[in-house]
Amino acid sequence: MTVFIVLTRFFPAVLFIGFCSSAAAAGGQPAFPVQELDVPAAEGSKQHHLSQTADGRLILSWVESDGPSSTVRFAVREGPAWSPVRTVSRVDGKLGDPPVVFGLDDGSLAAAWMPYVKGGKSQYAADIYLARSQDGGLSWSPAFKPYAKKARIYDAQMSLTPLPDARIALVWTDMRDADGHKKKDRYRLMATVLAKNQQRAGKETTLDGDVCSCCRVYTAARGEDLLTVYRDHAQGEIRDTAAVRWRPGGKAQAASVPGEGWHIEGCPSNGPAVDVSGPATAAAWFSAADGKGRVRVAFSKDGGKRFAKPVEVDDNANGYVNVSLLNQDAALVSWRGRAGPEDELRIAMVEAGGISRQTVIYRGDFPKWPSKYPGMVRLGQQAFVAWTDPAKNRVRLAAVMLDY
Repeated sequence: MTVFIVLTRFFPAVLFIGFCSSAAAAGGQPAFPVQELDVPAAEGSKQHHLSQTADGRLILSWVESDGPSSTVRFAVREGPAWSPVRTVSRVDGKLGDPPVVFGLDDGSLAAAWMPYVKGGKSQYAADIYLARSQDGGLSWSPAFKPYAKKARIYDAQMSLTPLPDARIALVWTDMRDADGHKKKDRYRLMATVLAKNQQRAGKETTLDGDVCSCCRVYTAARGEDLLTVYRDHAQGEIRDTAAVRWRPGGKAQAASVPGEGWHIEGCPSNGPAVDVSGPATAAAWFSAADGKGRVRVAFSKDGGKRFAKPVEVDDNANGYVNVSLLNQDAALVSWRGRAGPEDELRIAMVEAGGISRQTVIYRGDFPKWPSKYPGMVRLGQQAFVAWTDPAKNRVRLAAVMLDY
């Protein structure tokens, strides 16, 4: 029997379950129907990530830890069920940014994970390893580091996206210019592109020579054109959202994302997201430039060269955004809004005129980094939203029906 739960302040952690257009509405708009799905992740699972195969099936990856080691696992959703759980890698110690598993256009899979450097000079020093599978994850190629020895990977984030011909674009934050003095440290945003059978370091490109270190970076691709959004670091400790357009082997070109002039003496650890479809682009981000936590979305019709005036999604938010284009004038956005001492995991359809539909999926606590970002992927008329629930001590997943 399907159970419908009405959100009140007396329920500390609530998921709105069931296909009911009136359940879990927020802000007065009609709600999306939402259903929680069983996931094959074990108790204690964390560091979730959502992606898809080349033929449009959902991939859920996560980390399971037994204390001294961490295991990267994933499963593919096959209709109403899941494939057997596969293991990508097991490493000693903890992992930095959540590992990813995603599909390439030749039907293969790629995976990347970030173990810490043993005995490193910095507690934030990590490595990135990449491997591929030709048999759905039953076996994996030898893992390798896809960057030069001079790279100094910062553990806060990595961003990967598939390219045509089974190539992979990788973006990371590099601390090779950091000297340990926080006021003087500079962190680069670096990128490389790896060919289909490449098992060695790729040619590096500097996308930005001075970025905010801990905020998530997000990269989307349209053919050979890539767009990376991130939090910049400018003189005077201004940390606004920025975007850069680039191509494999080409120079990076800054895009124009509306800024707020957010002055903050440290990284807010709250990065932006982007999605592209043809020339249509949507970028979402968090800012507290005026002391209020705001989530905003801006649209572009020229591949991210110029963005229109931002749309205010929430003016009482904690951020941690995801975005997916529905068409050139509308996007689906998920984020963490504030609800008293707790957060609400919200999802909304946003158009140039504002929010047209909005749903609260979950109210409760969220873990700290590296599991604090909800994940979101849209596949056809469904969106899947994942989060790590510290009360239930596991990864959870909801399906949102986009009956627009």
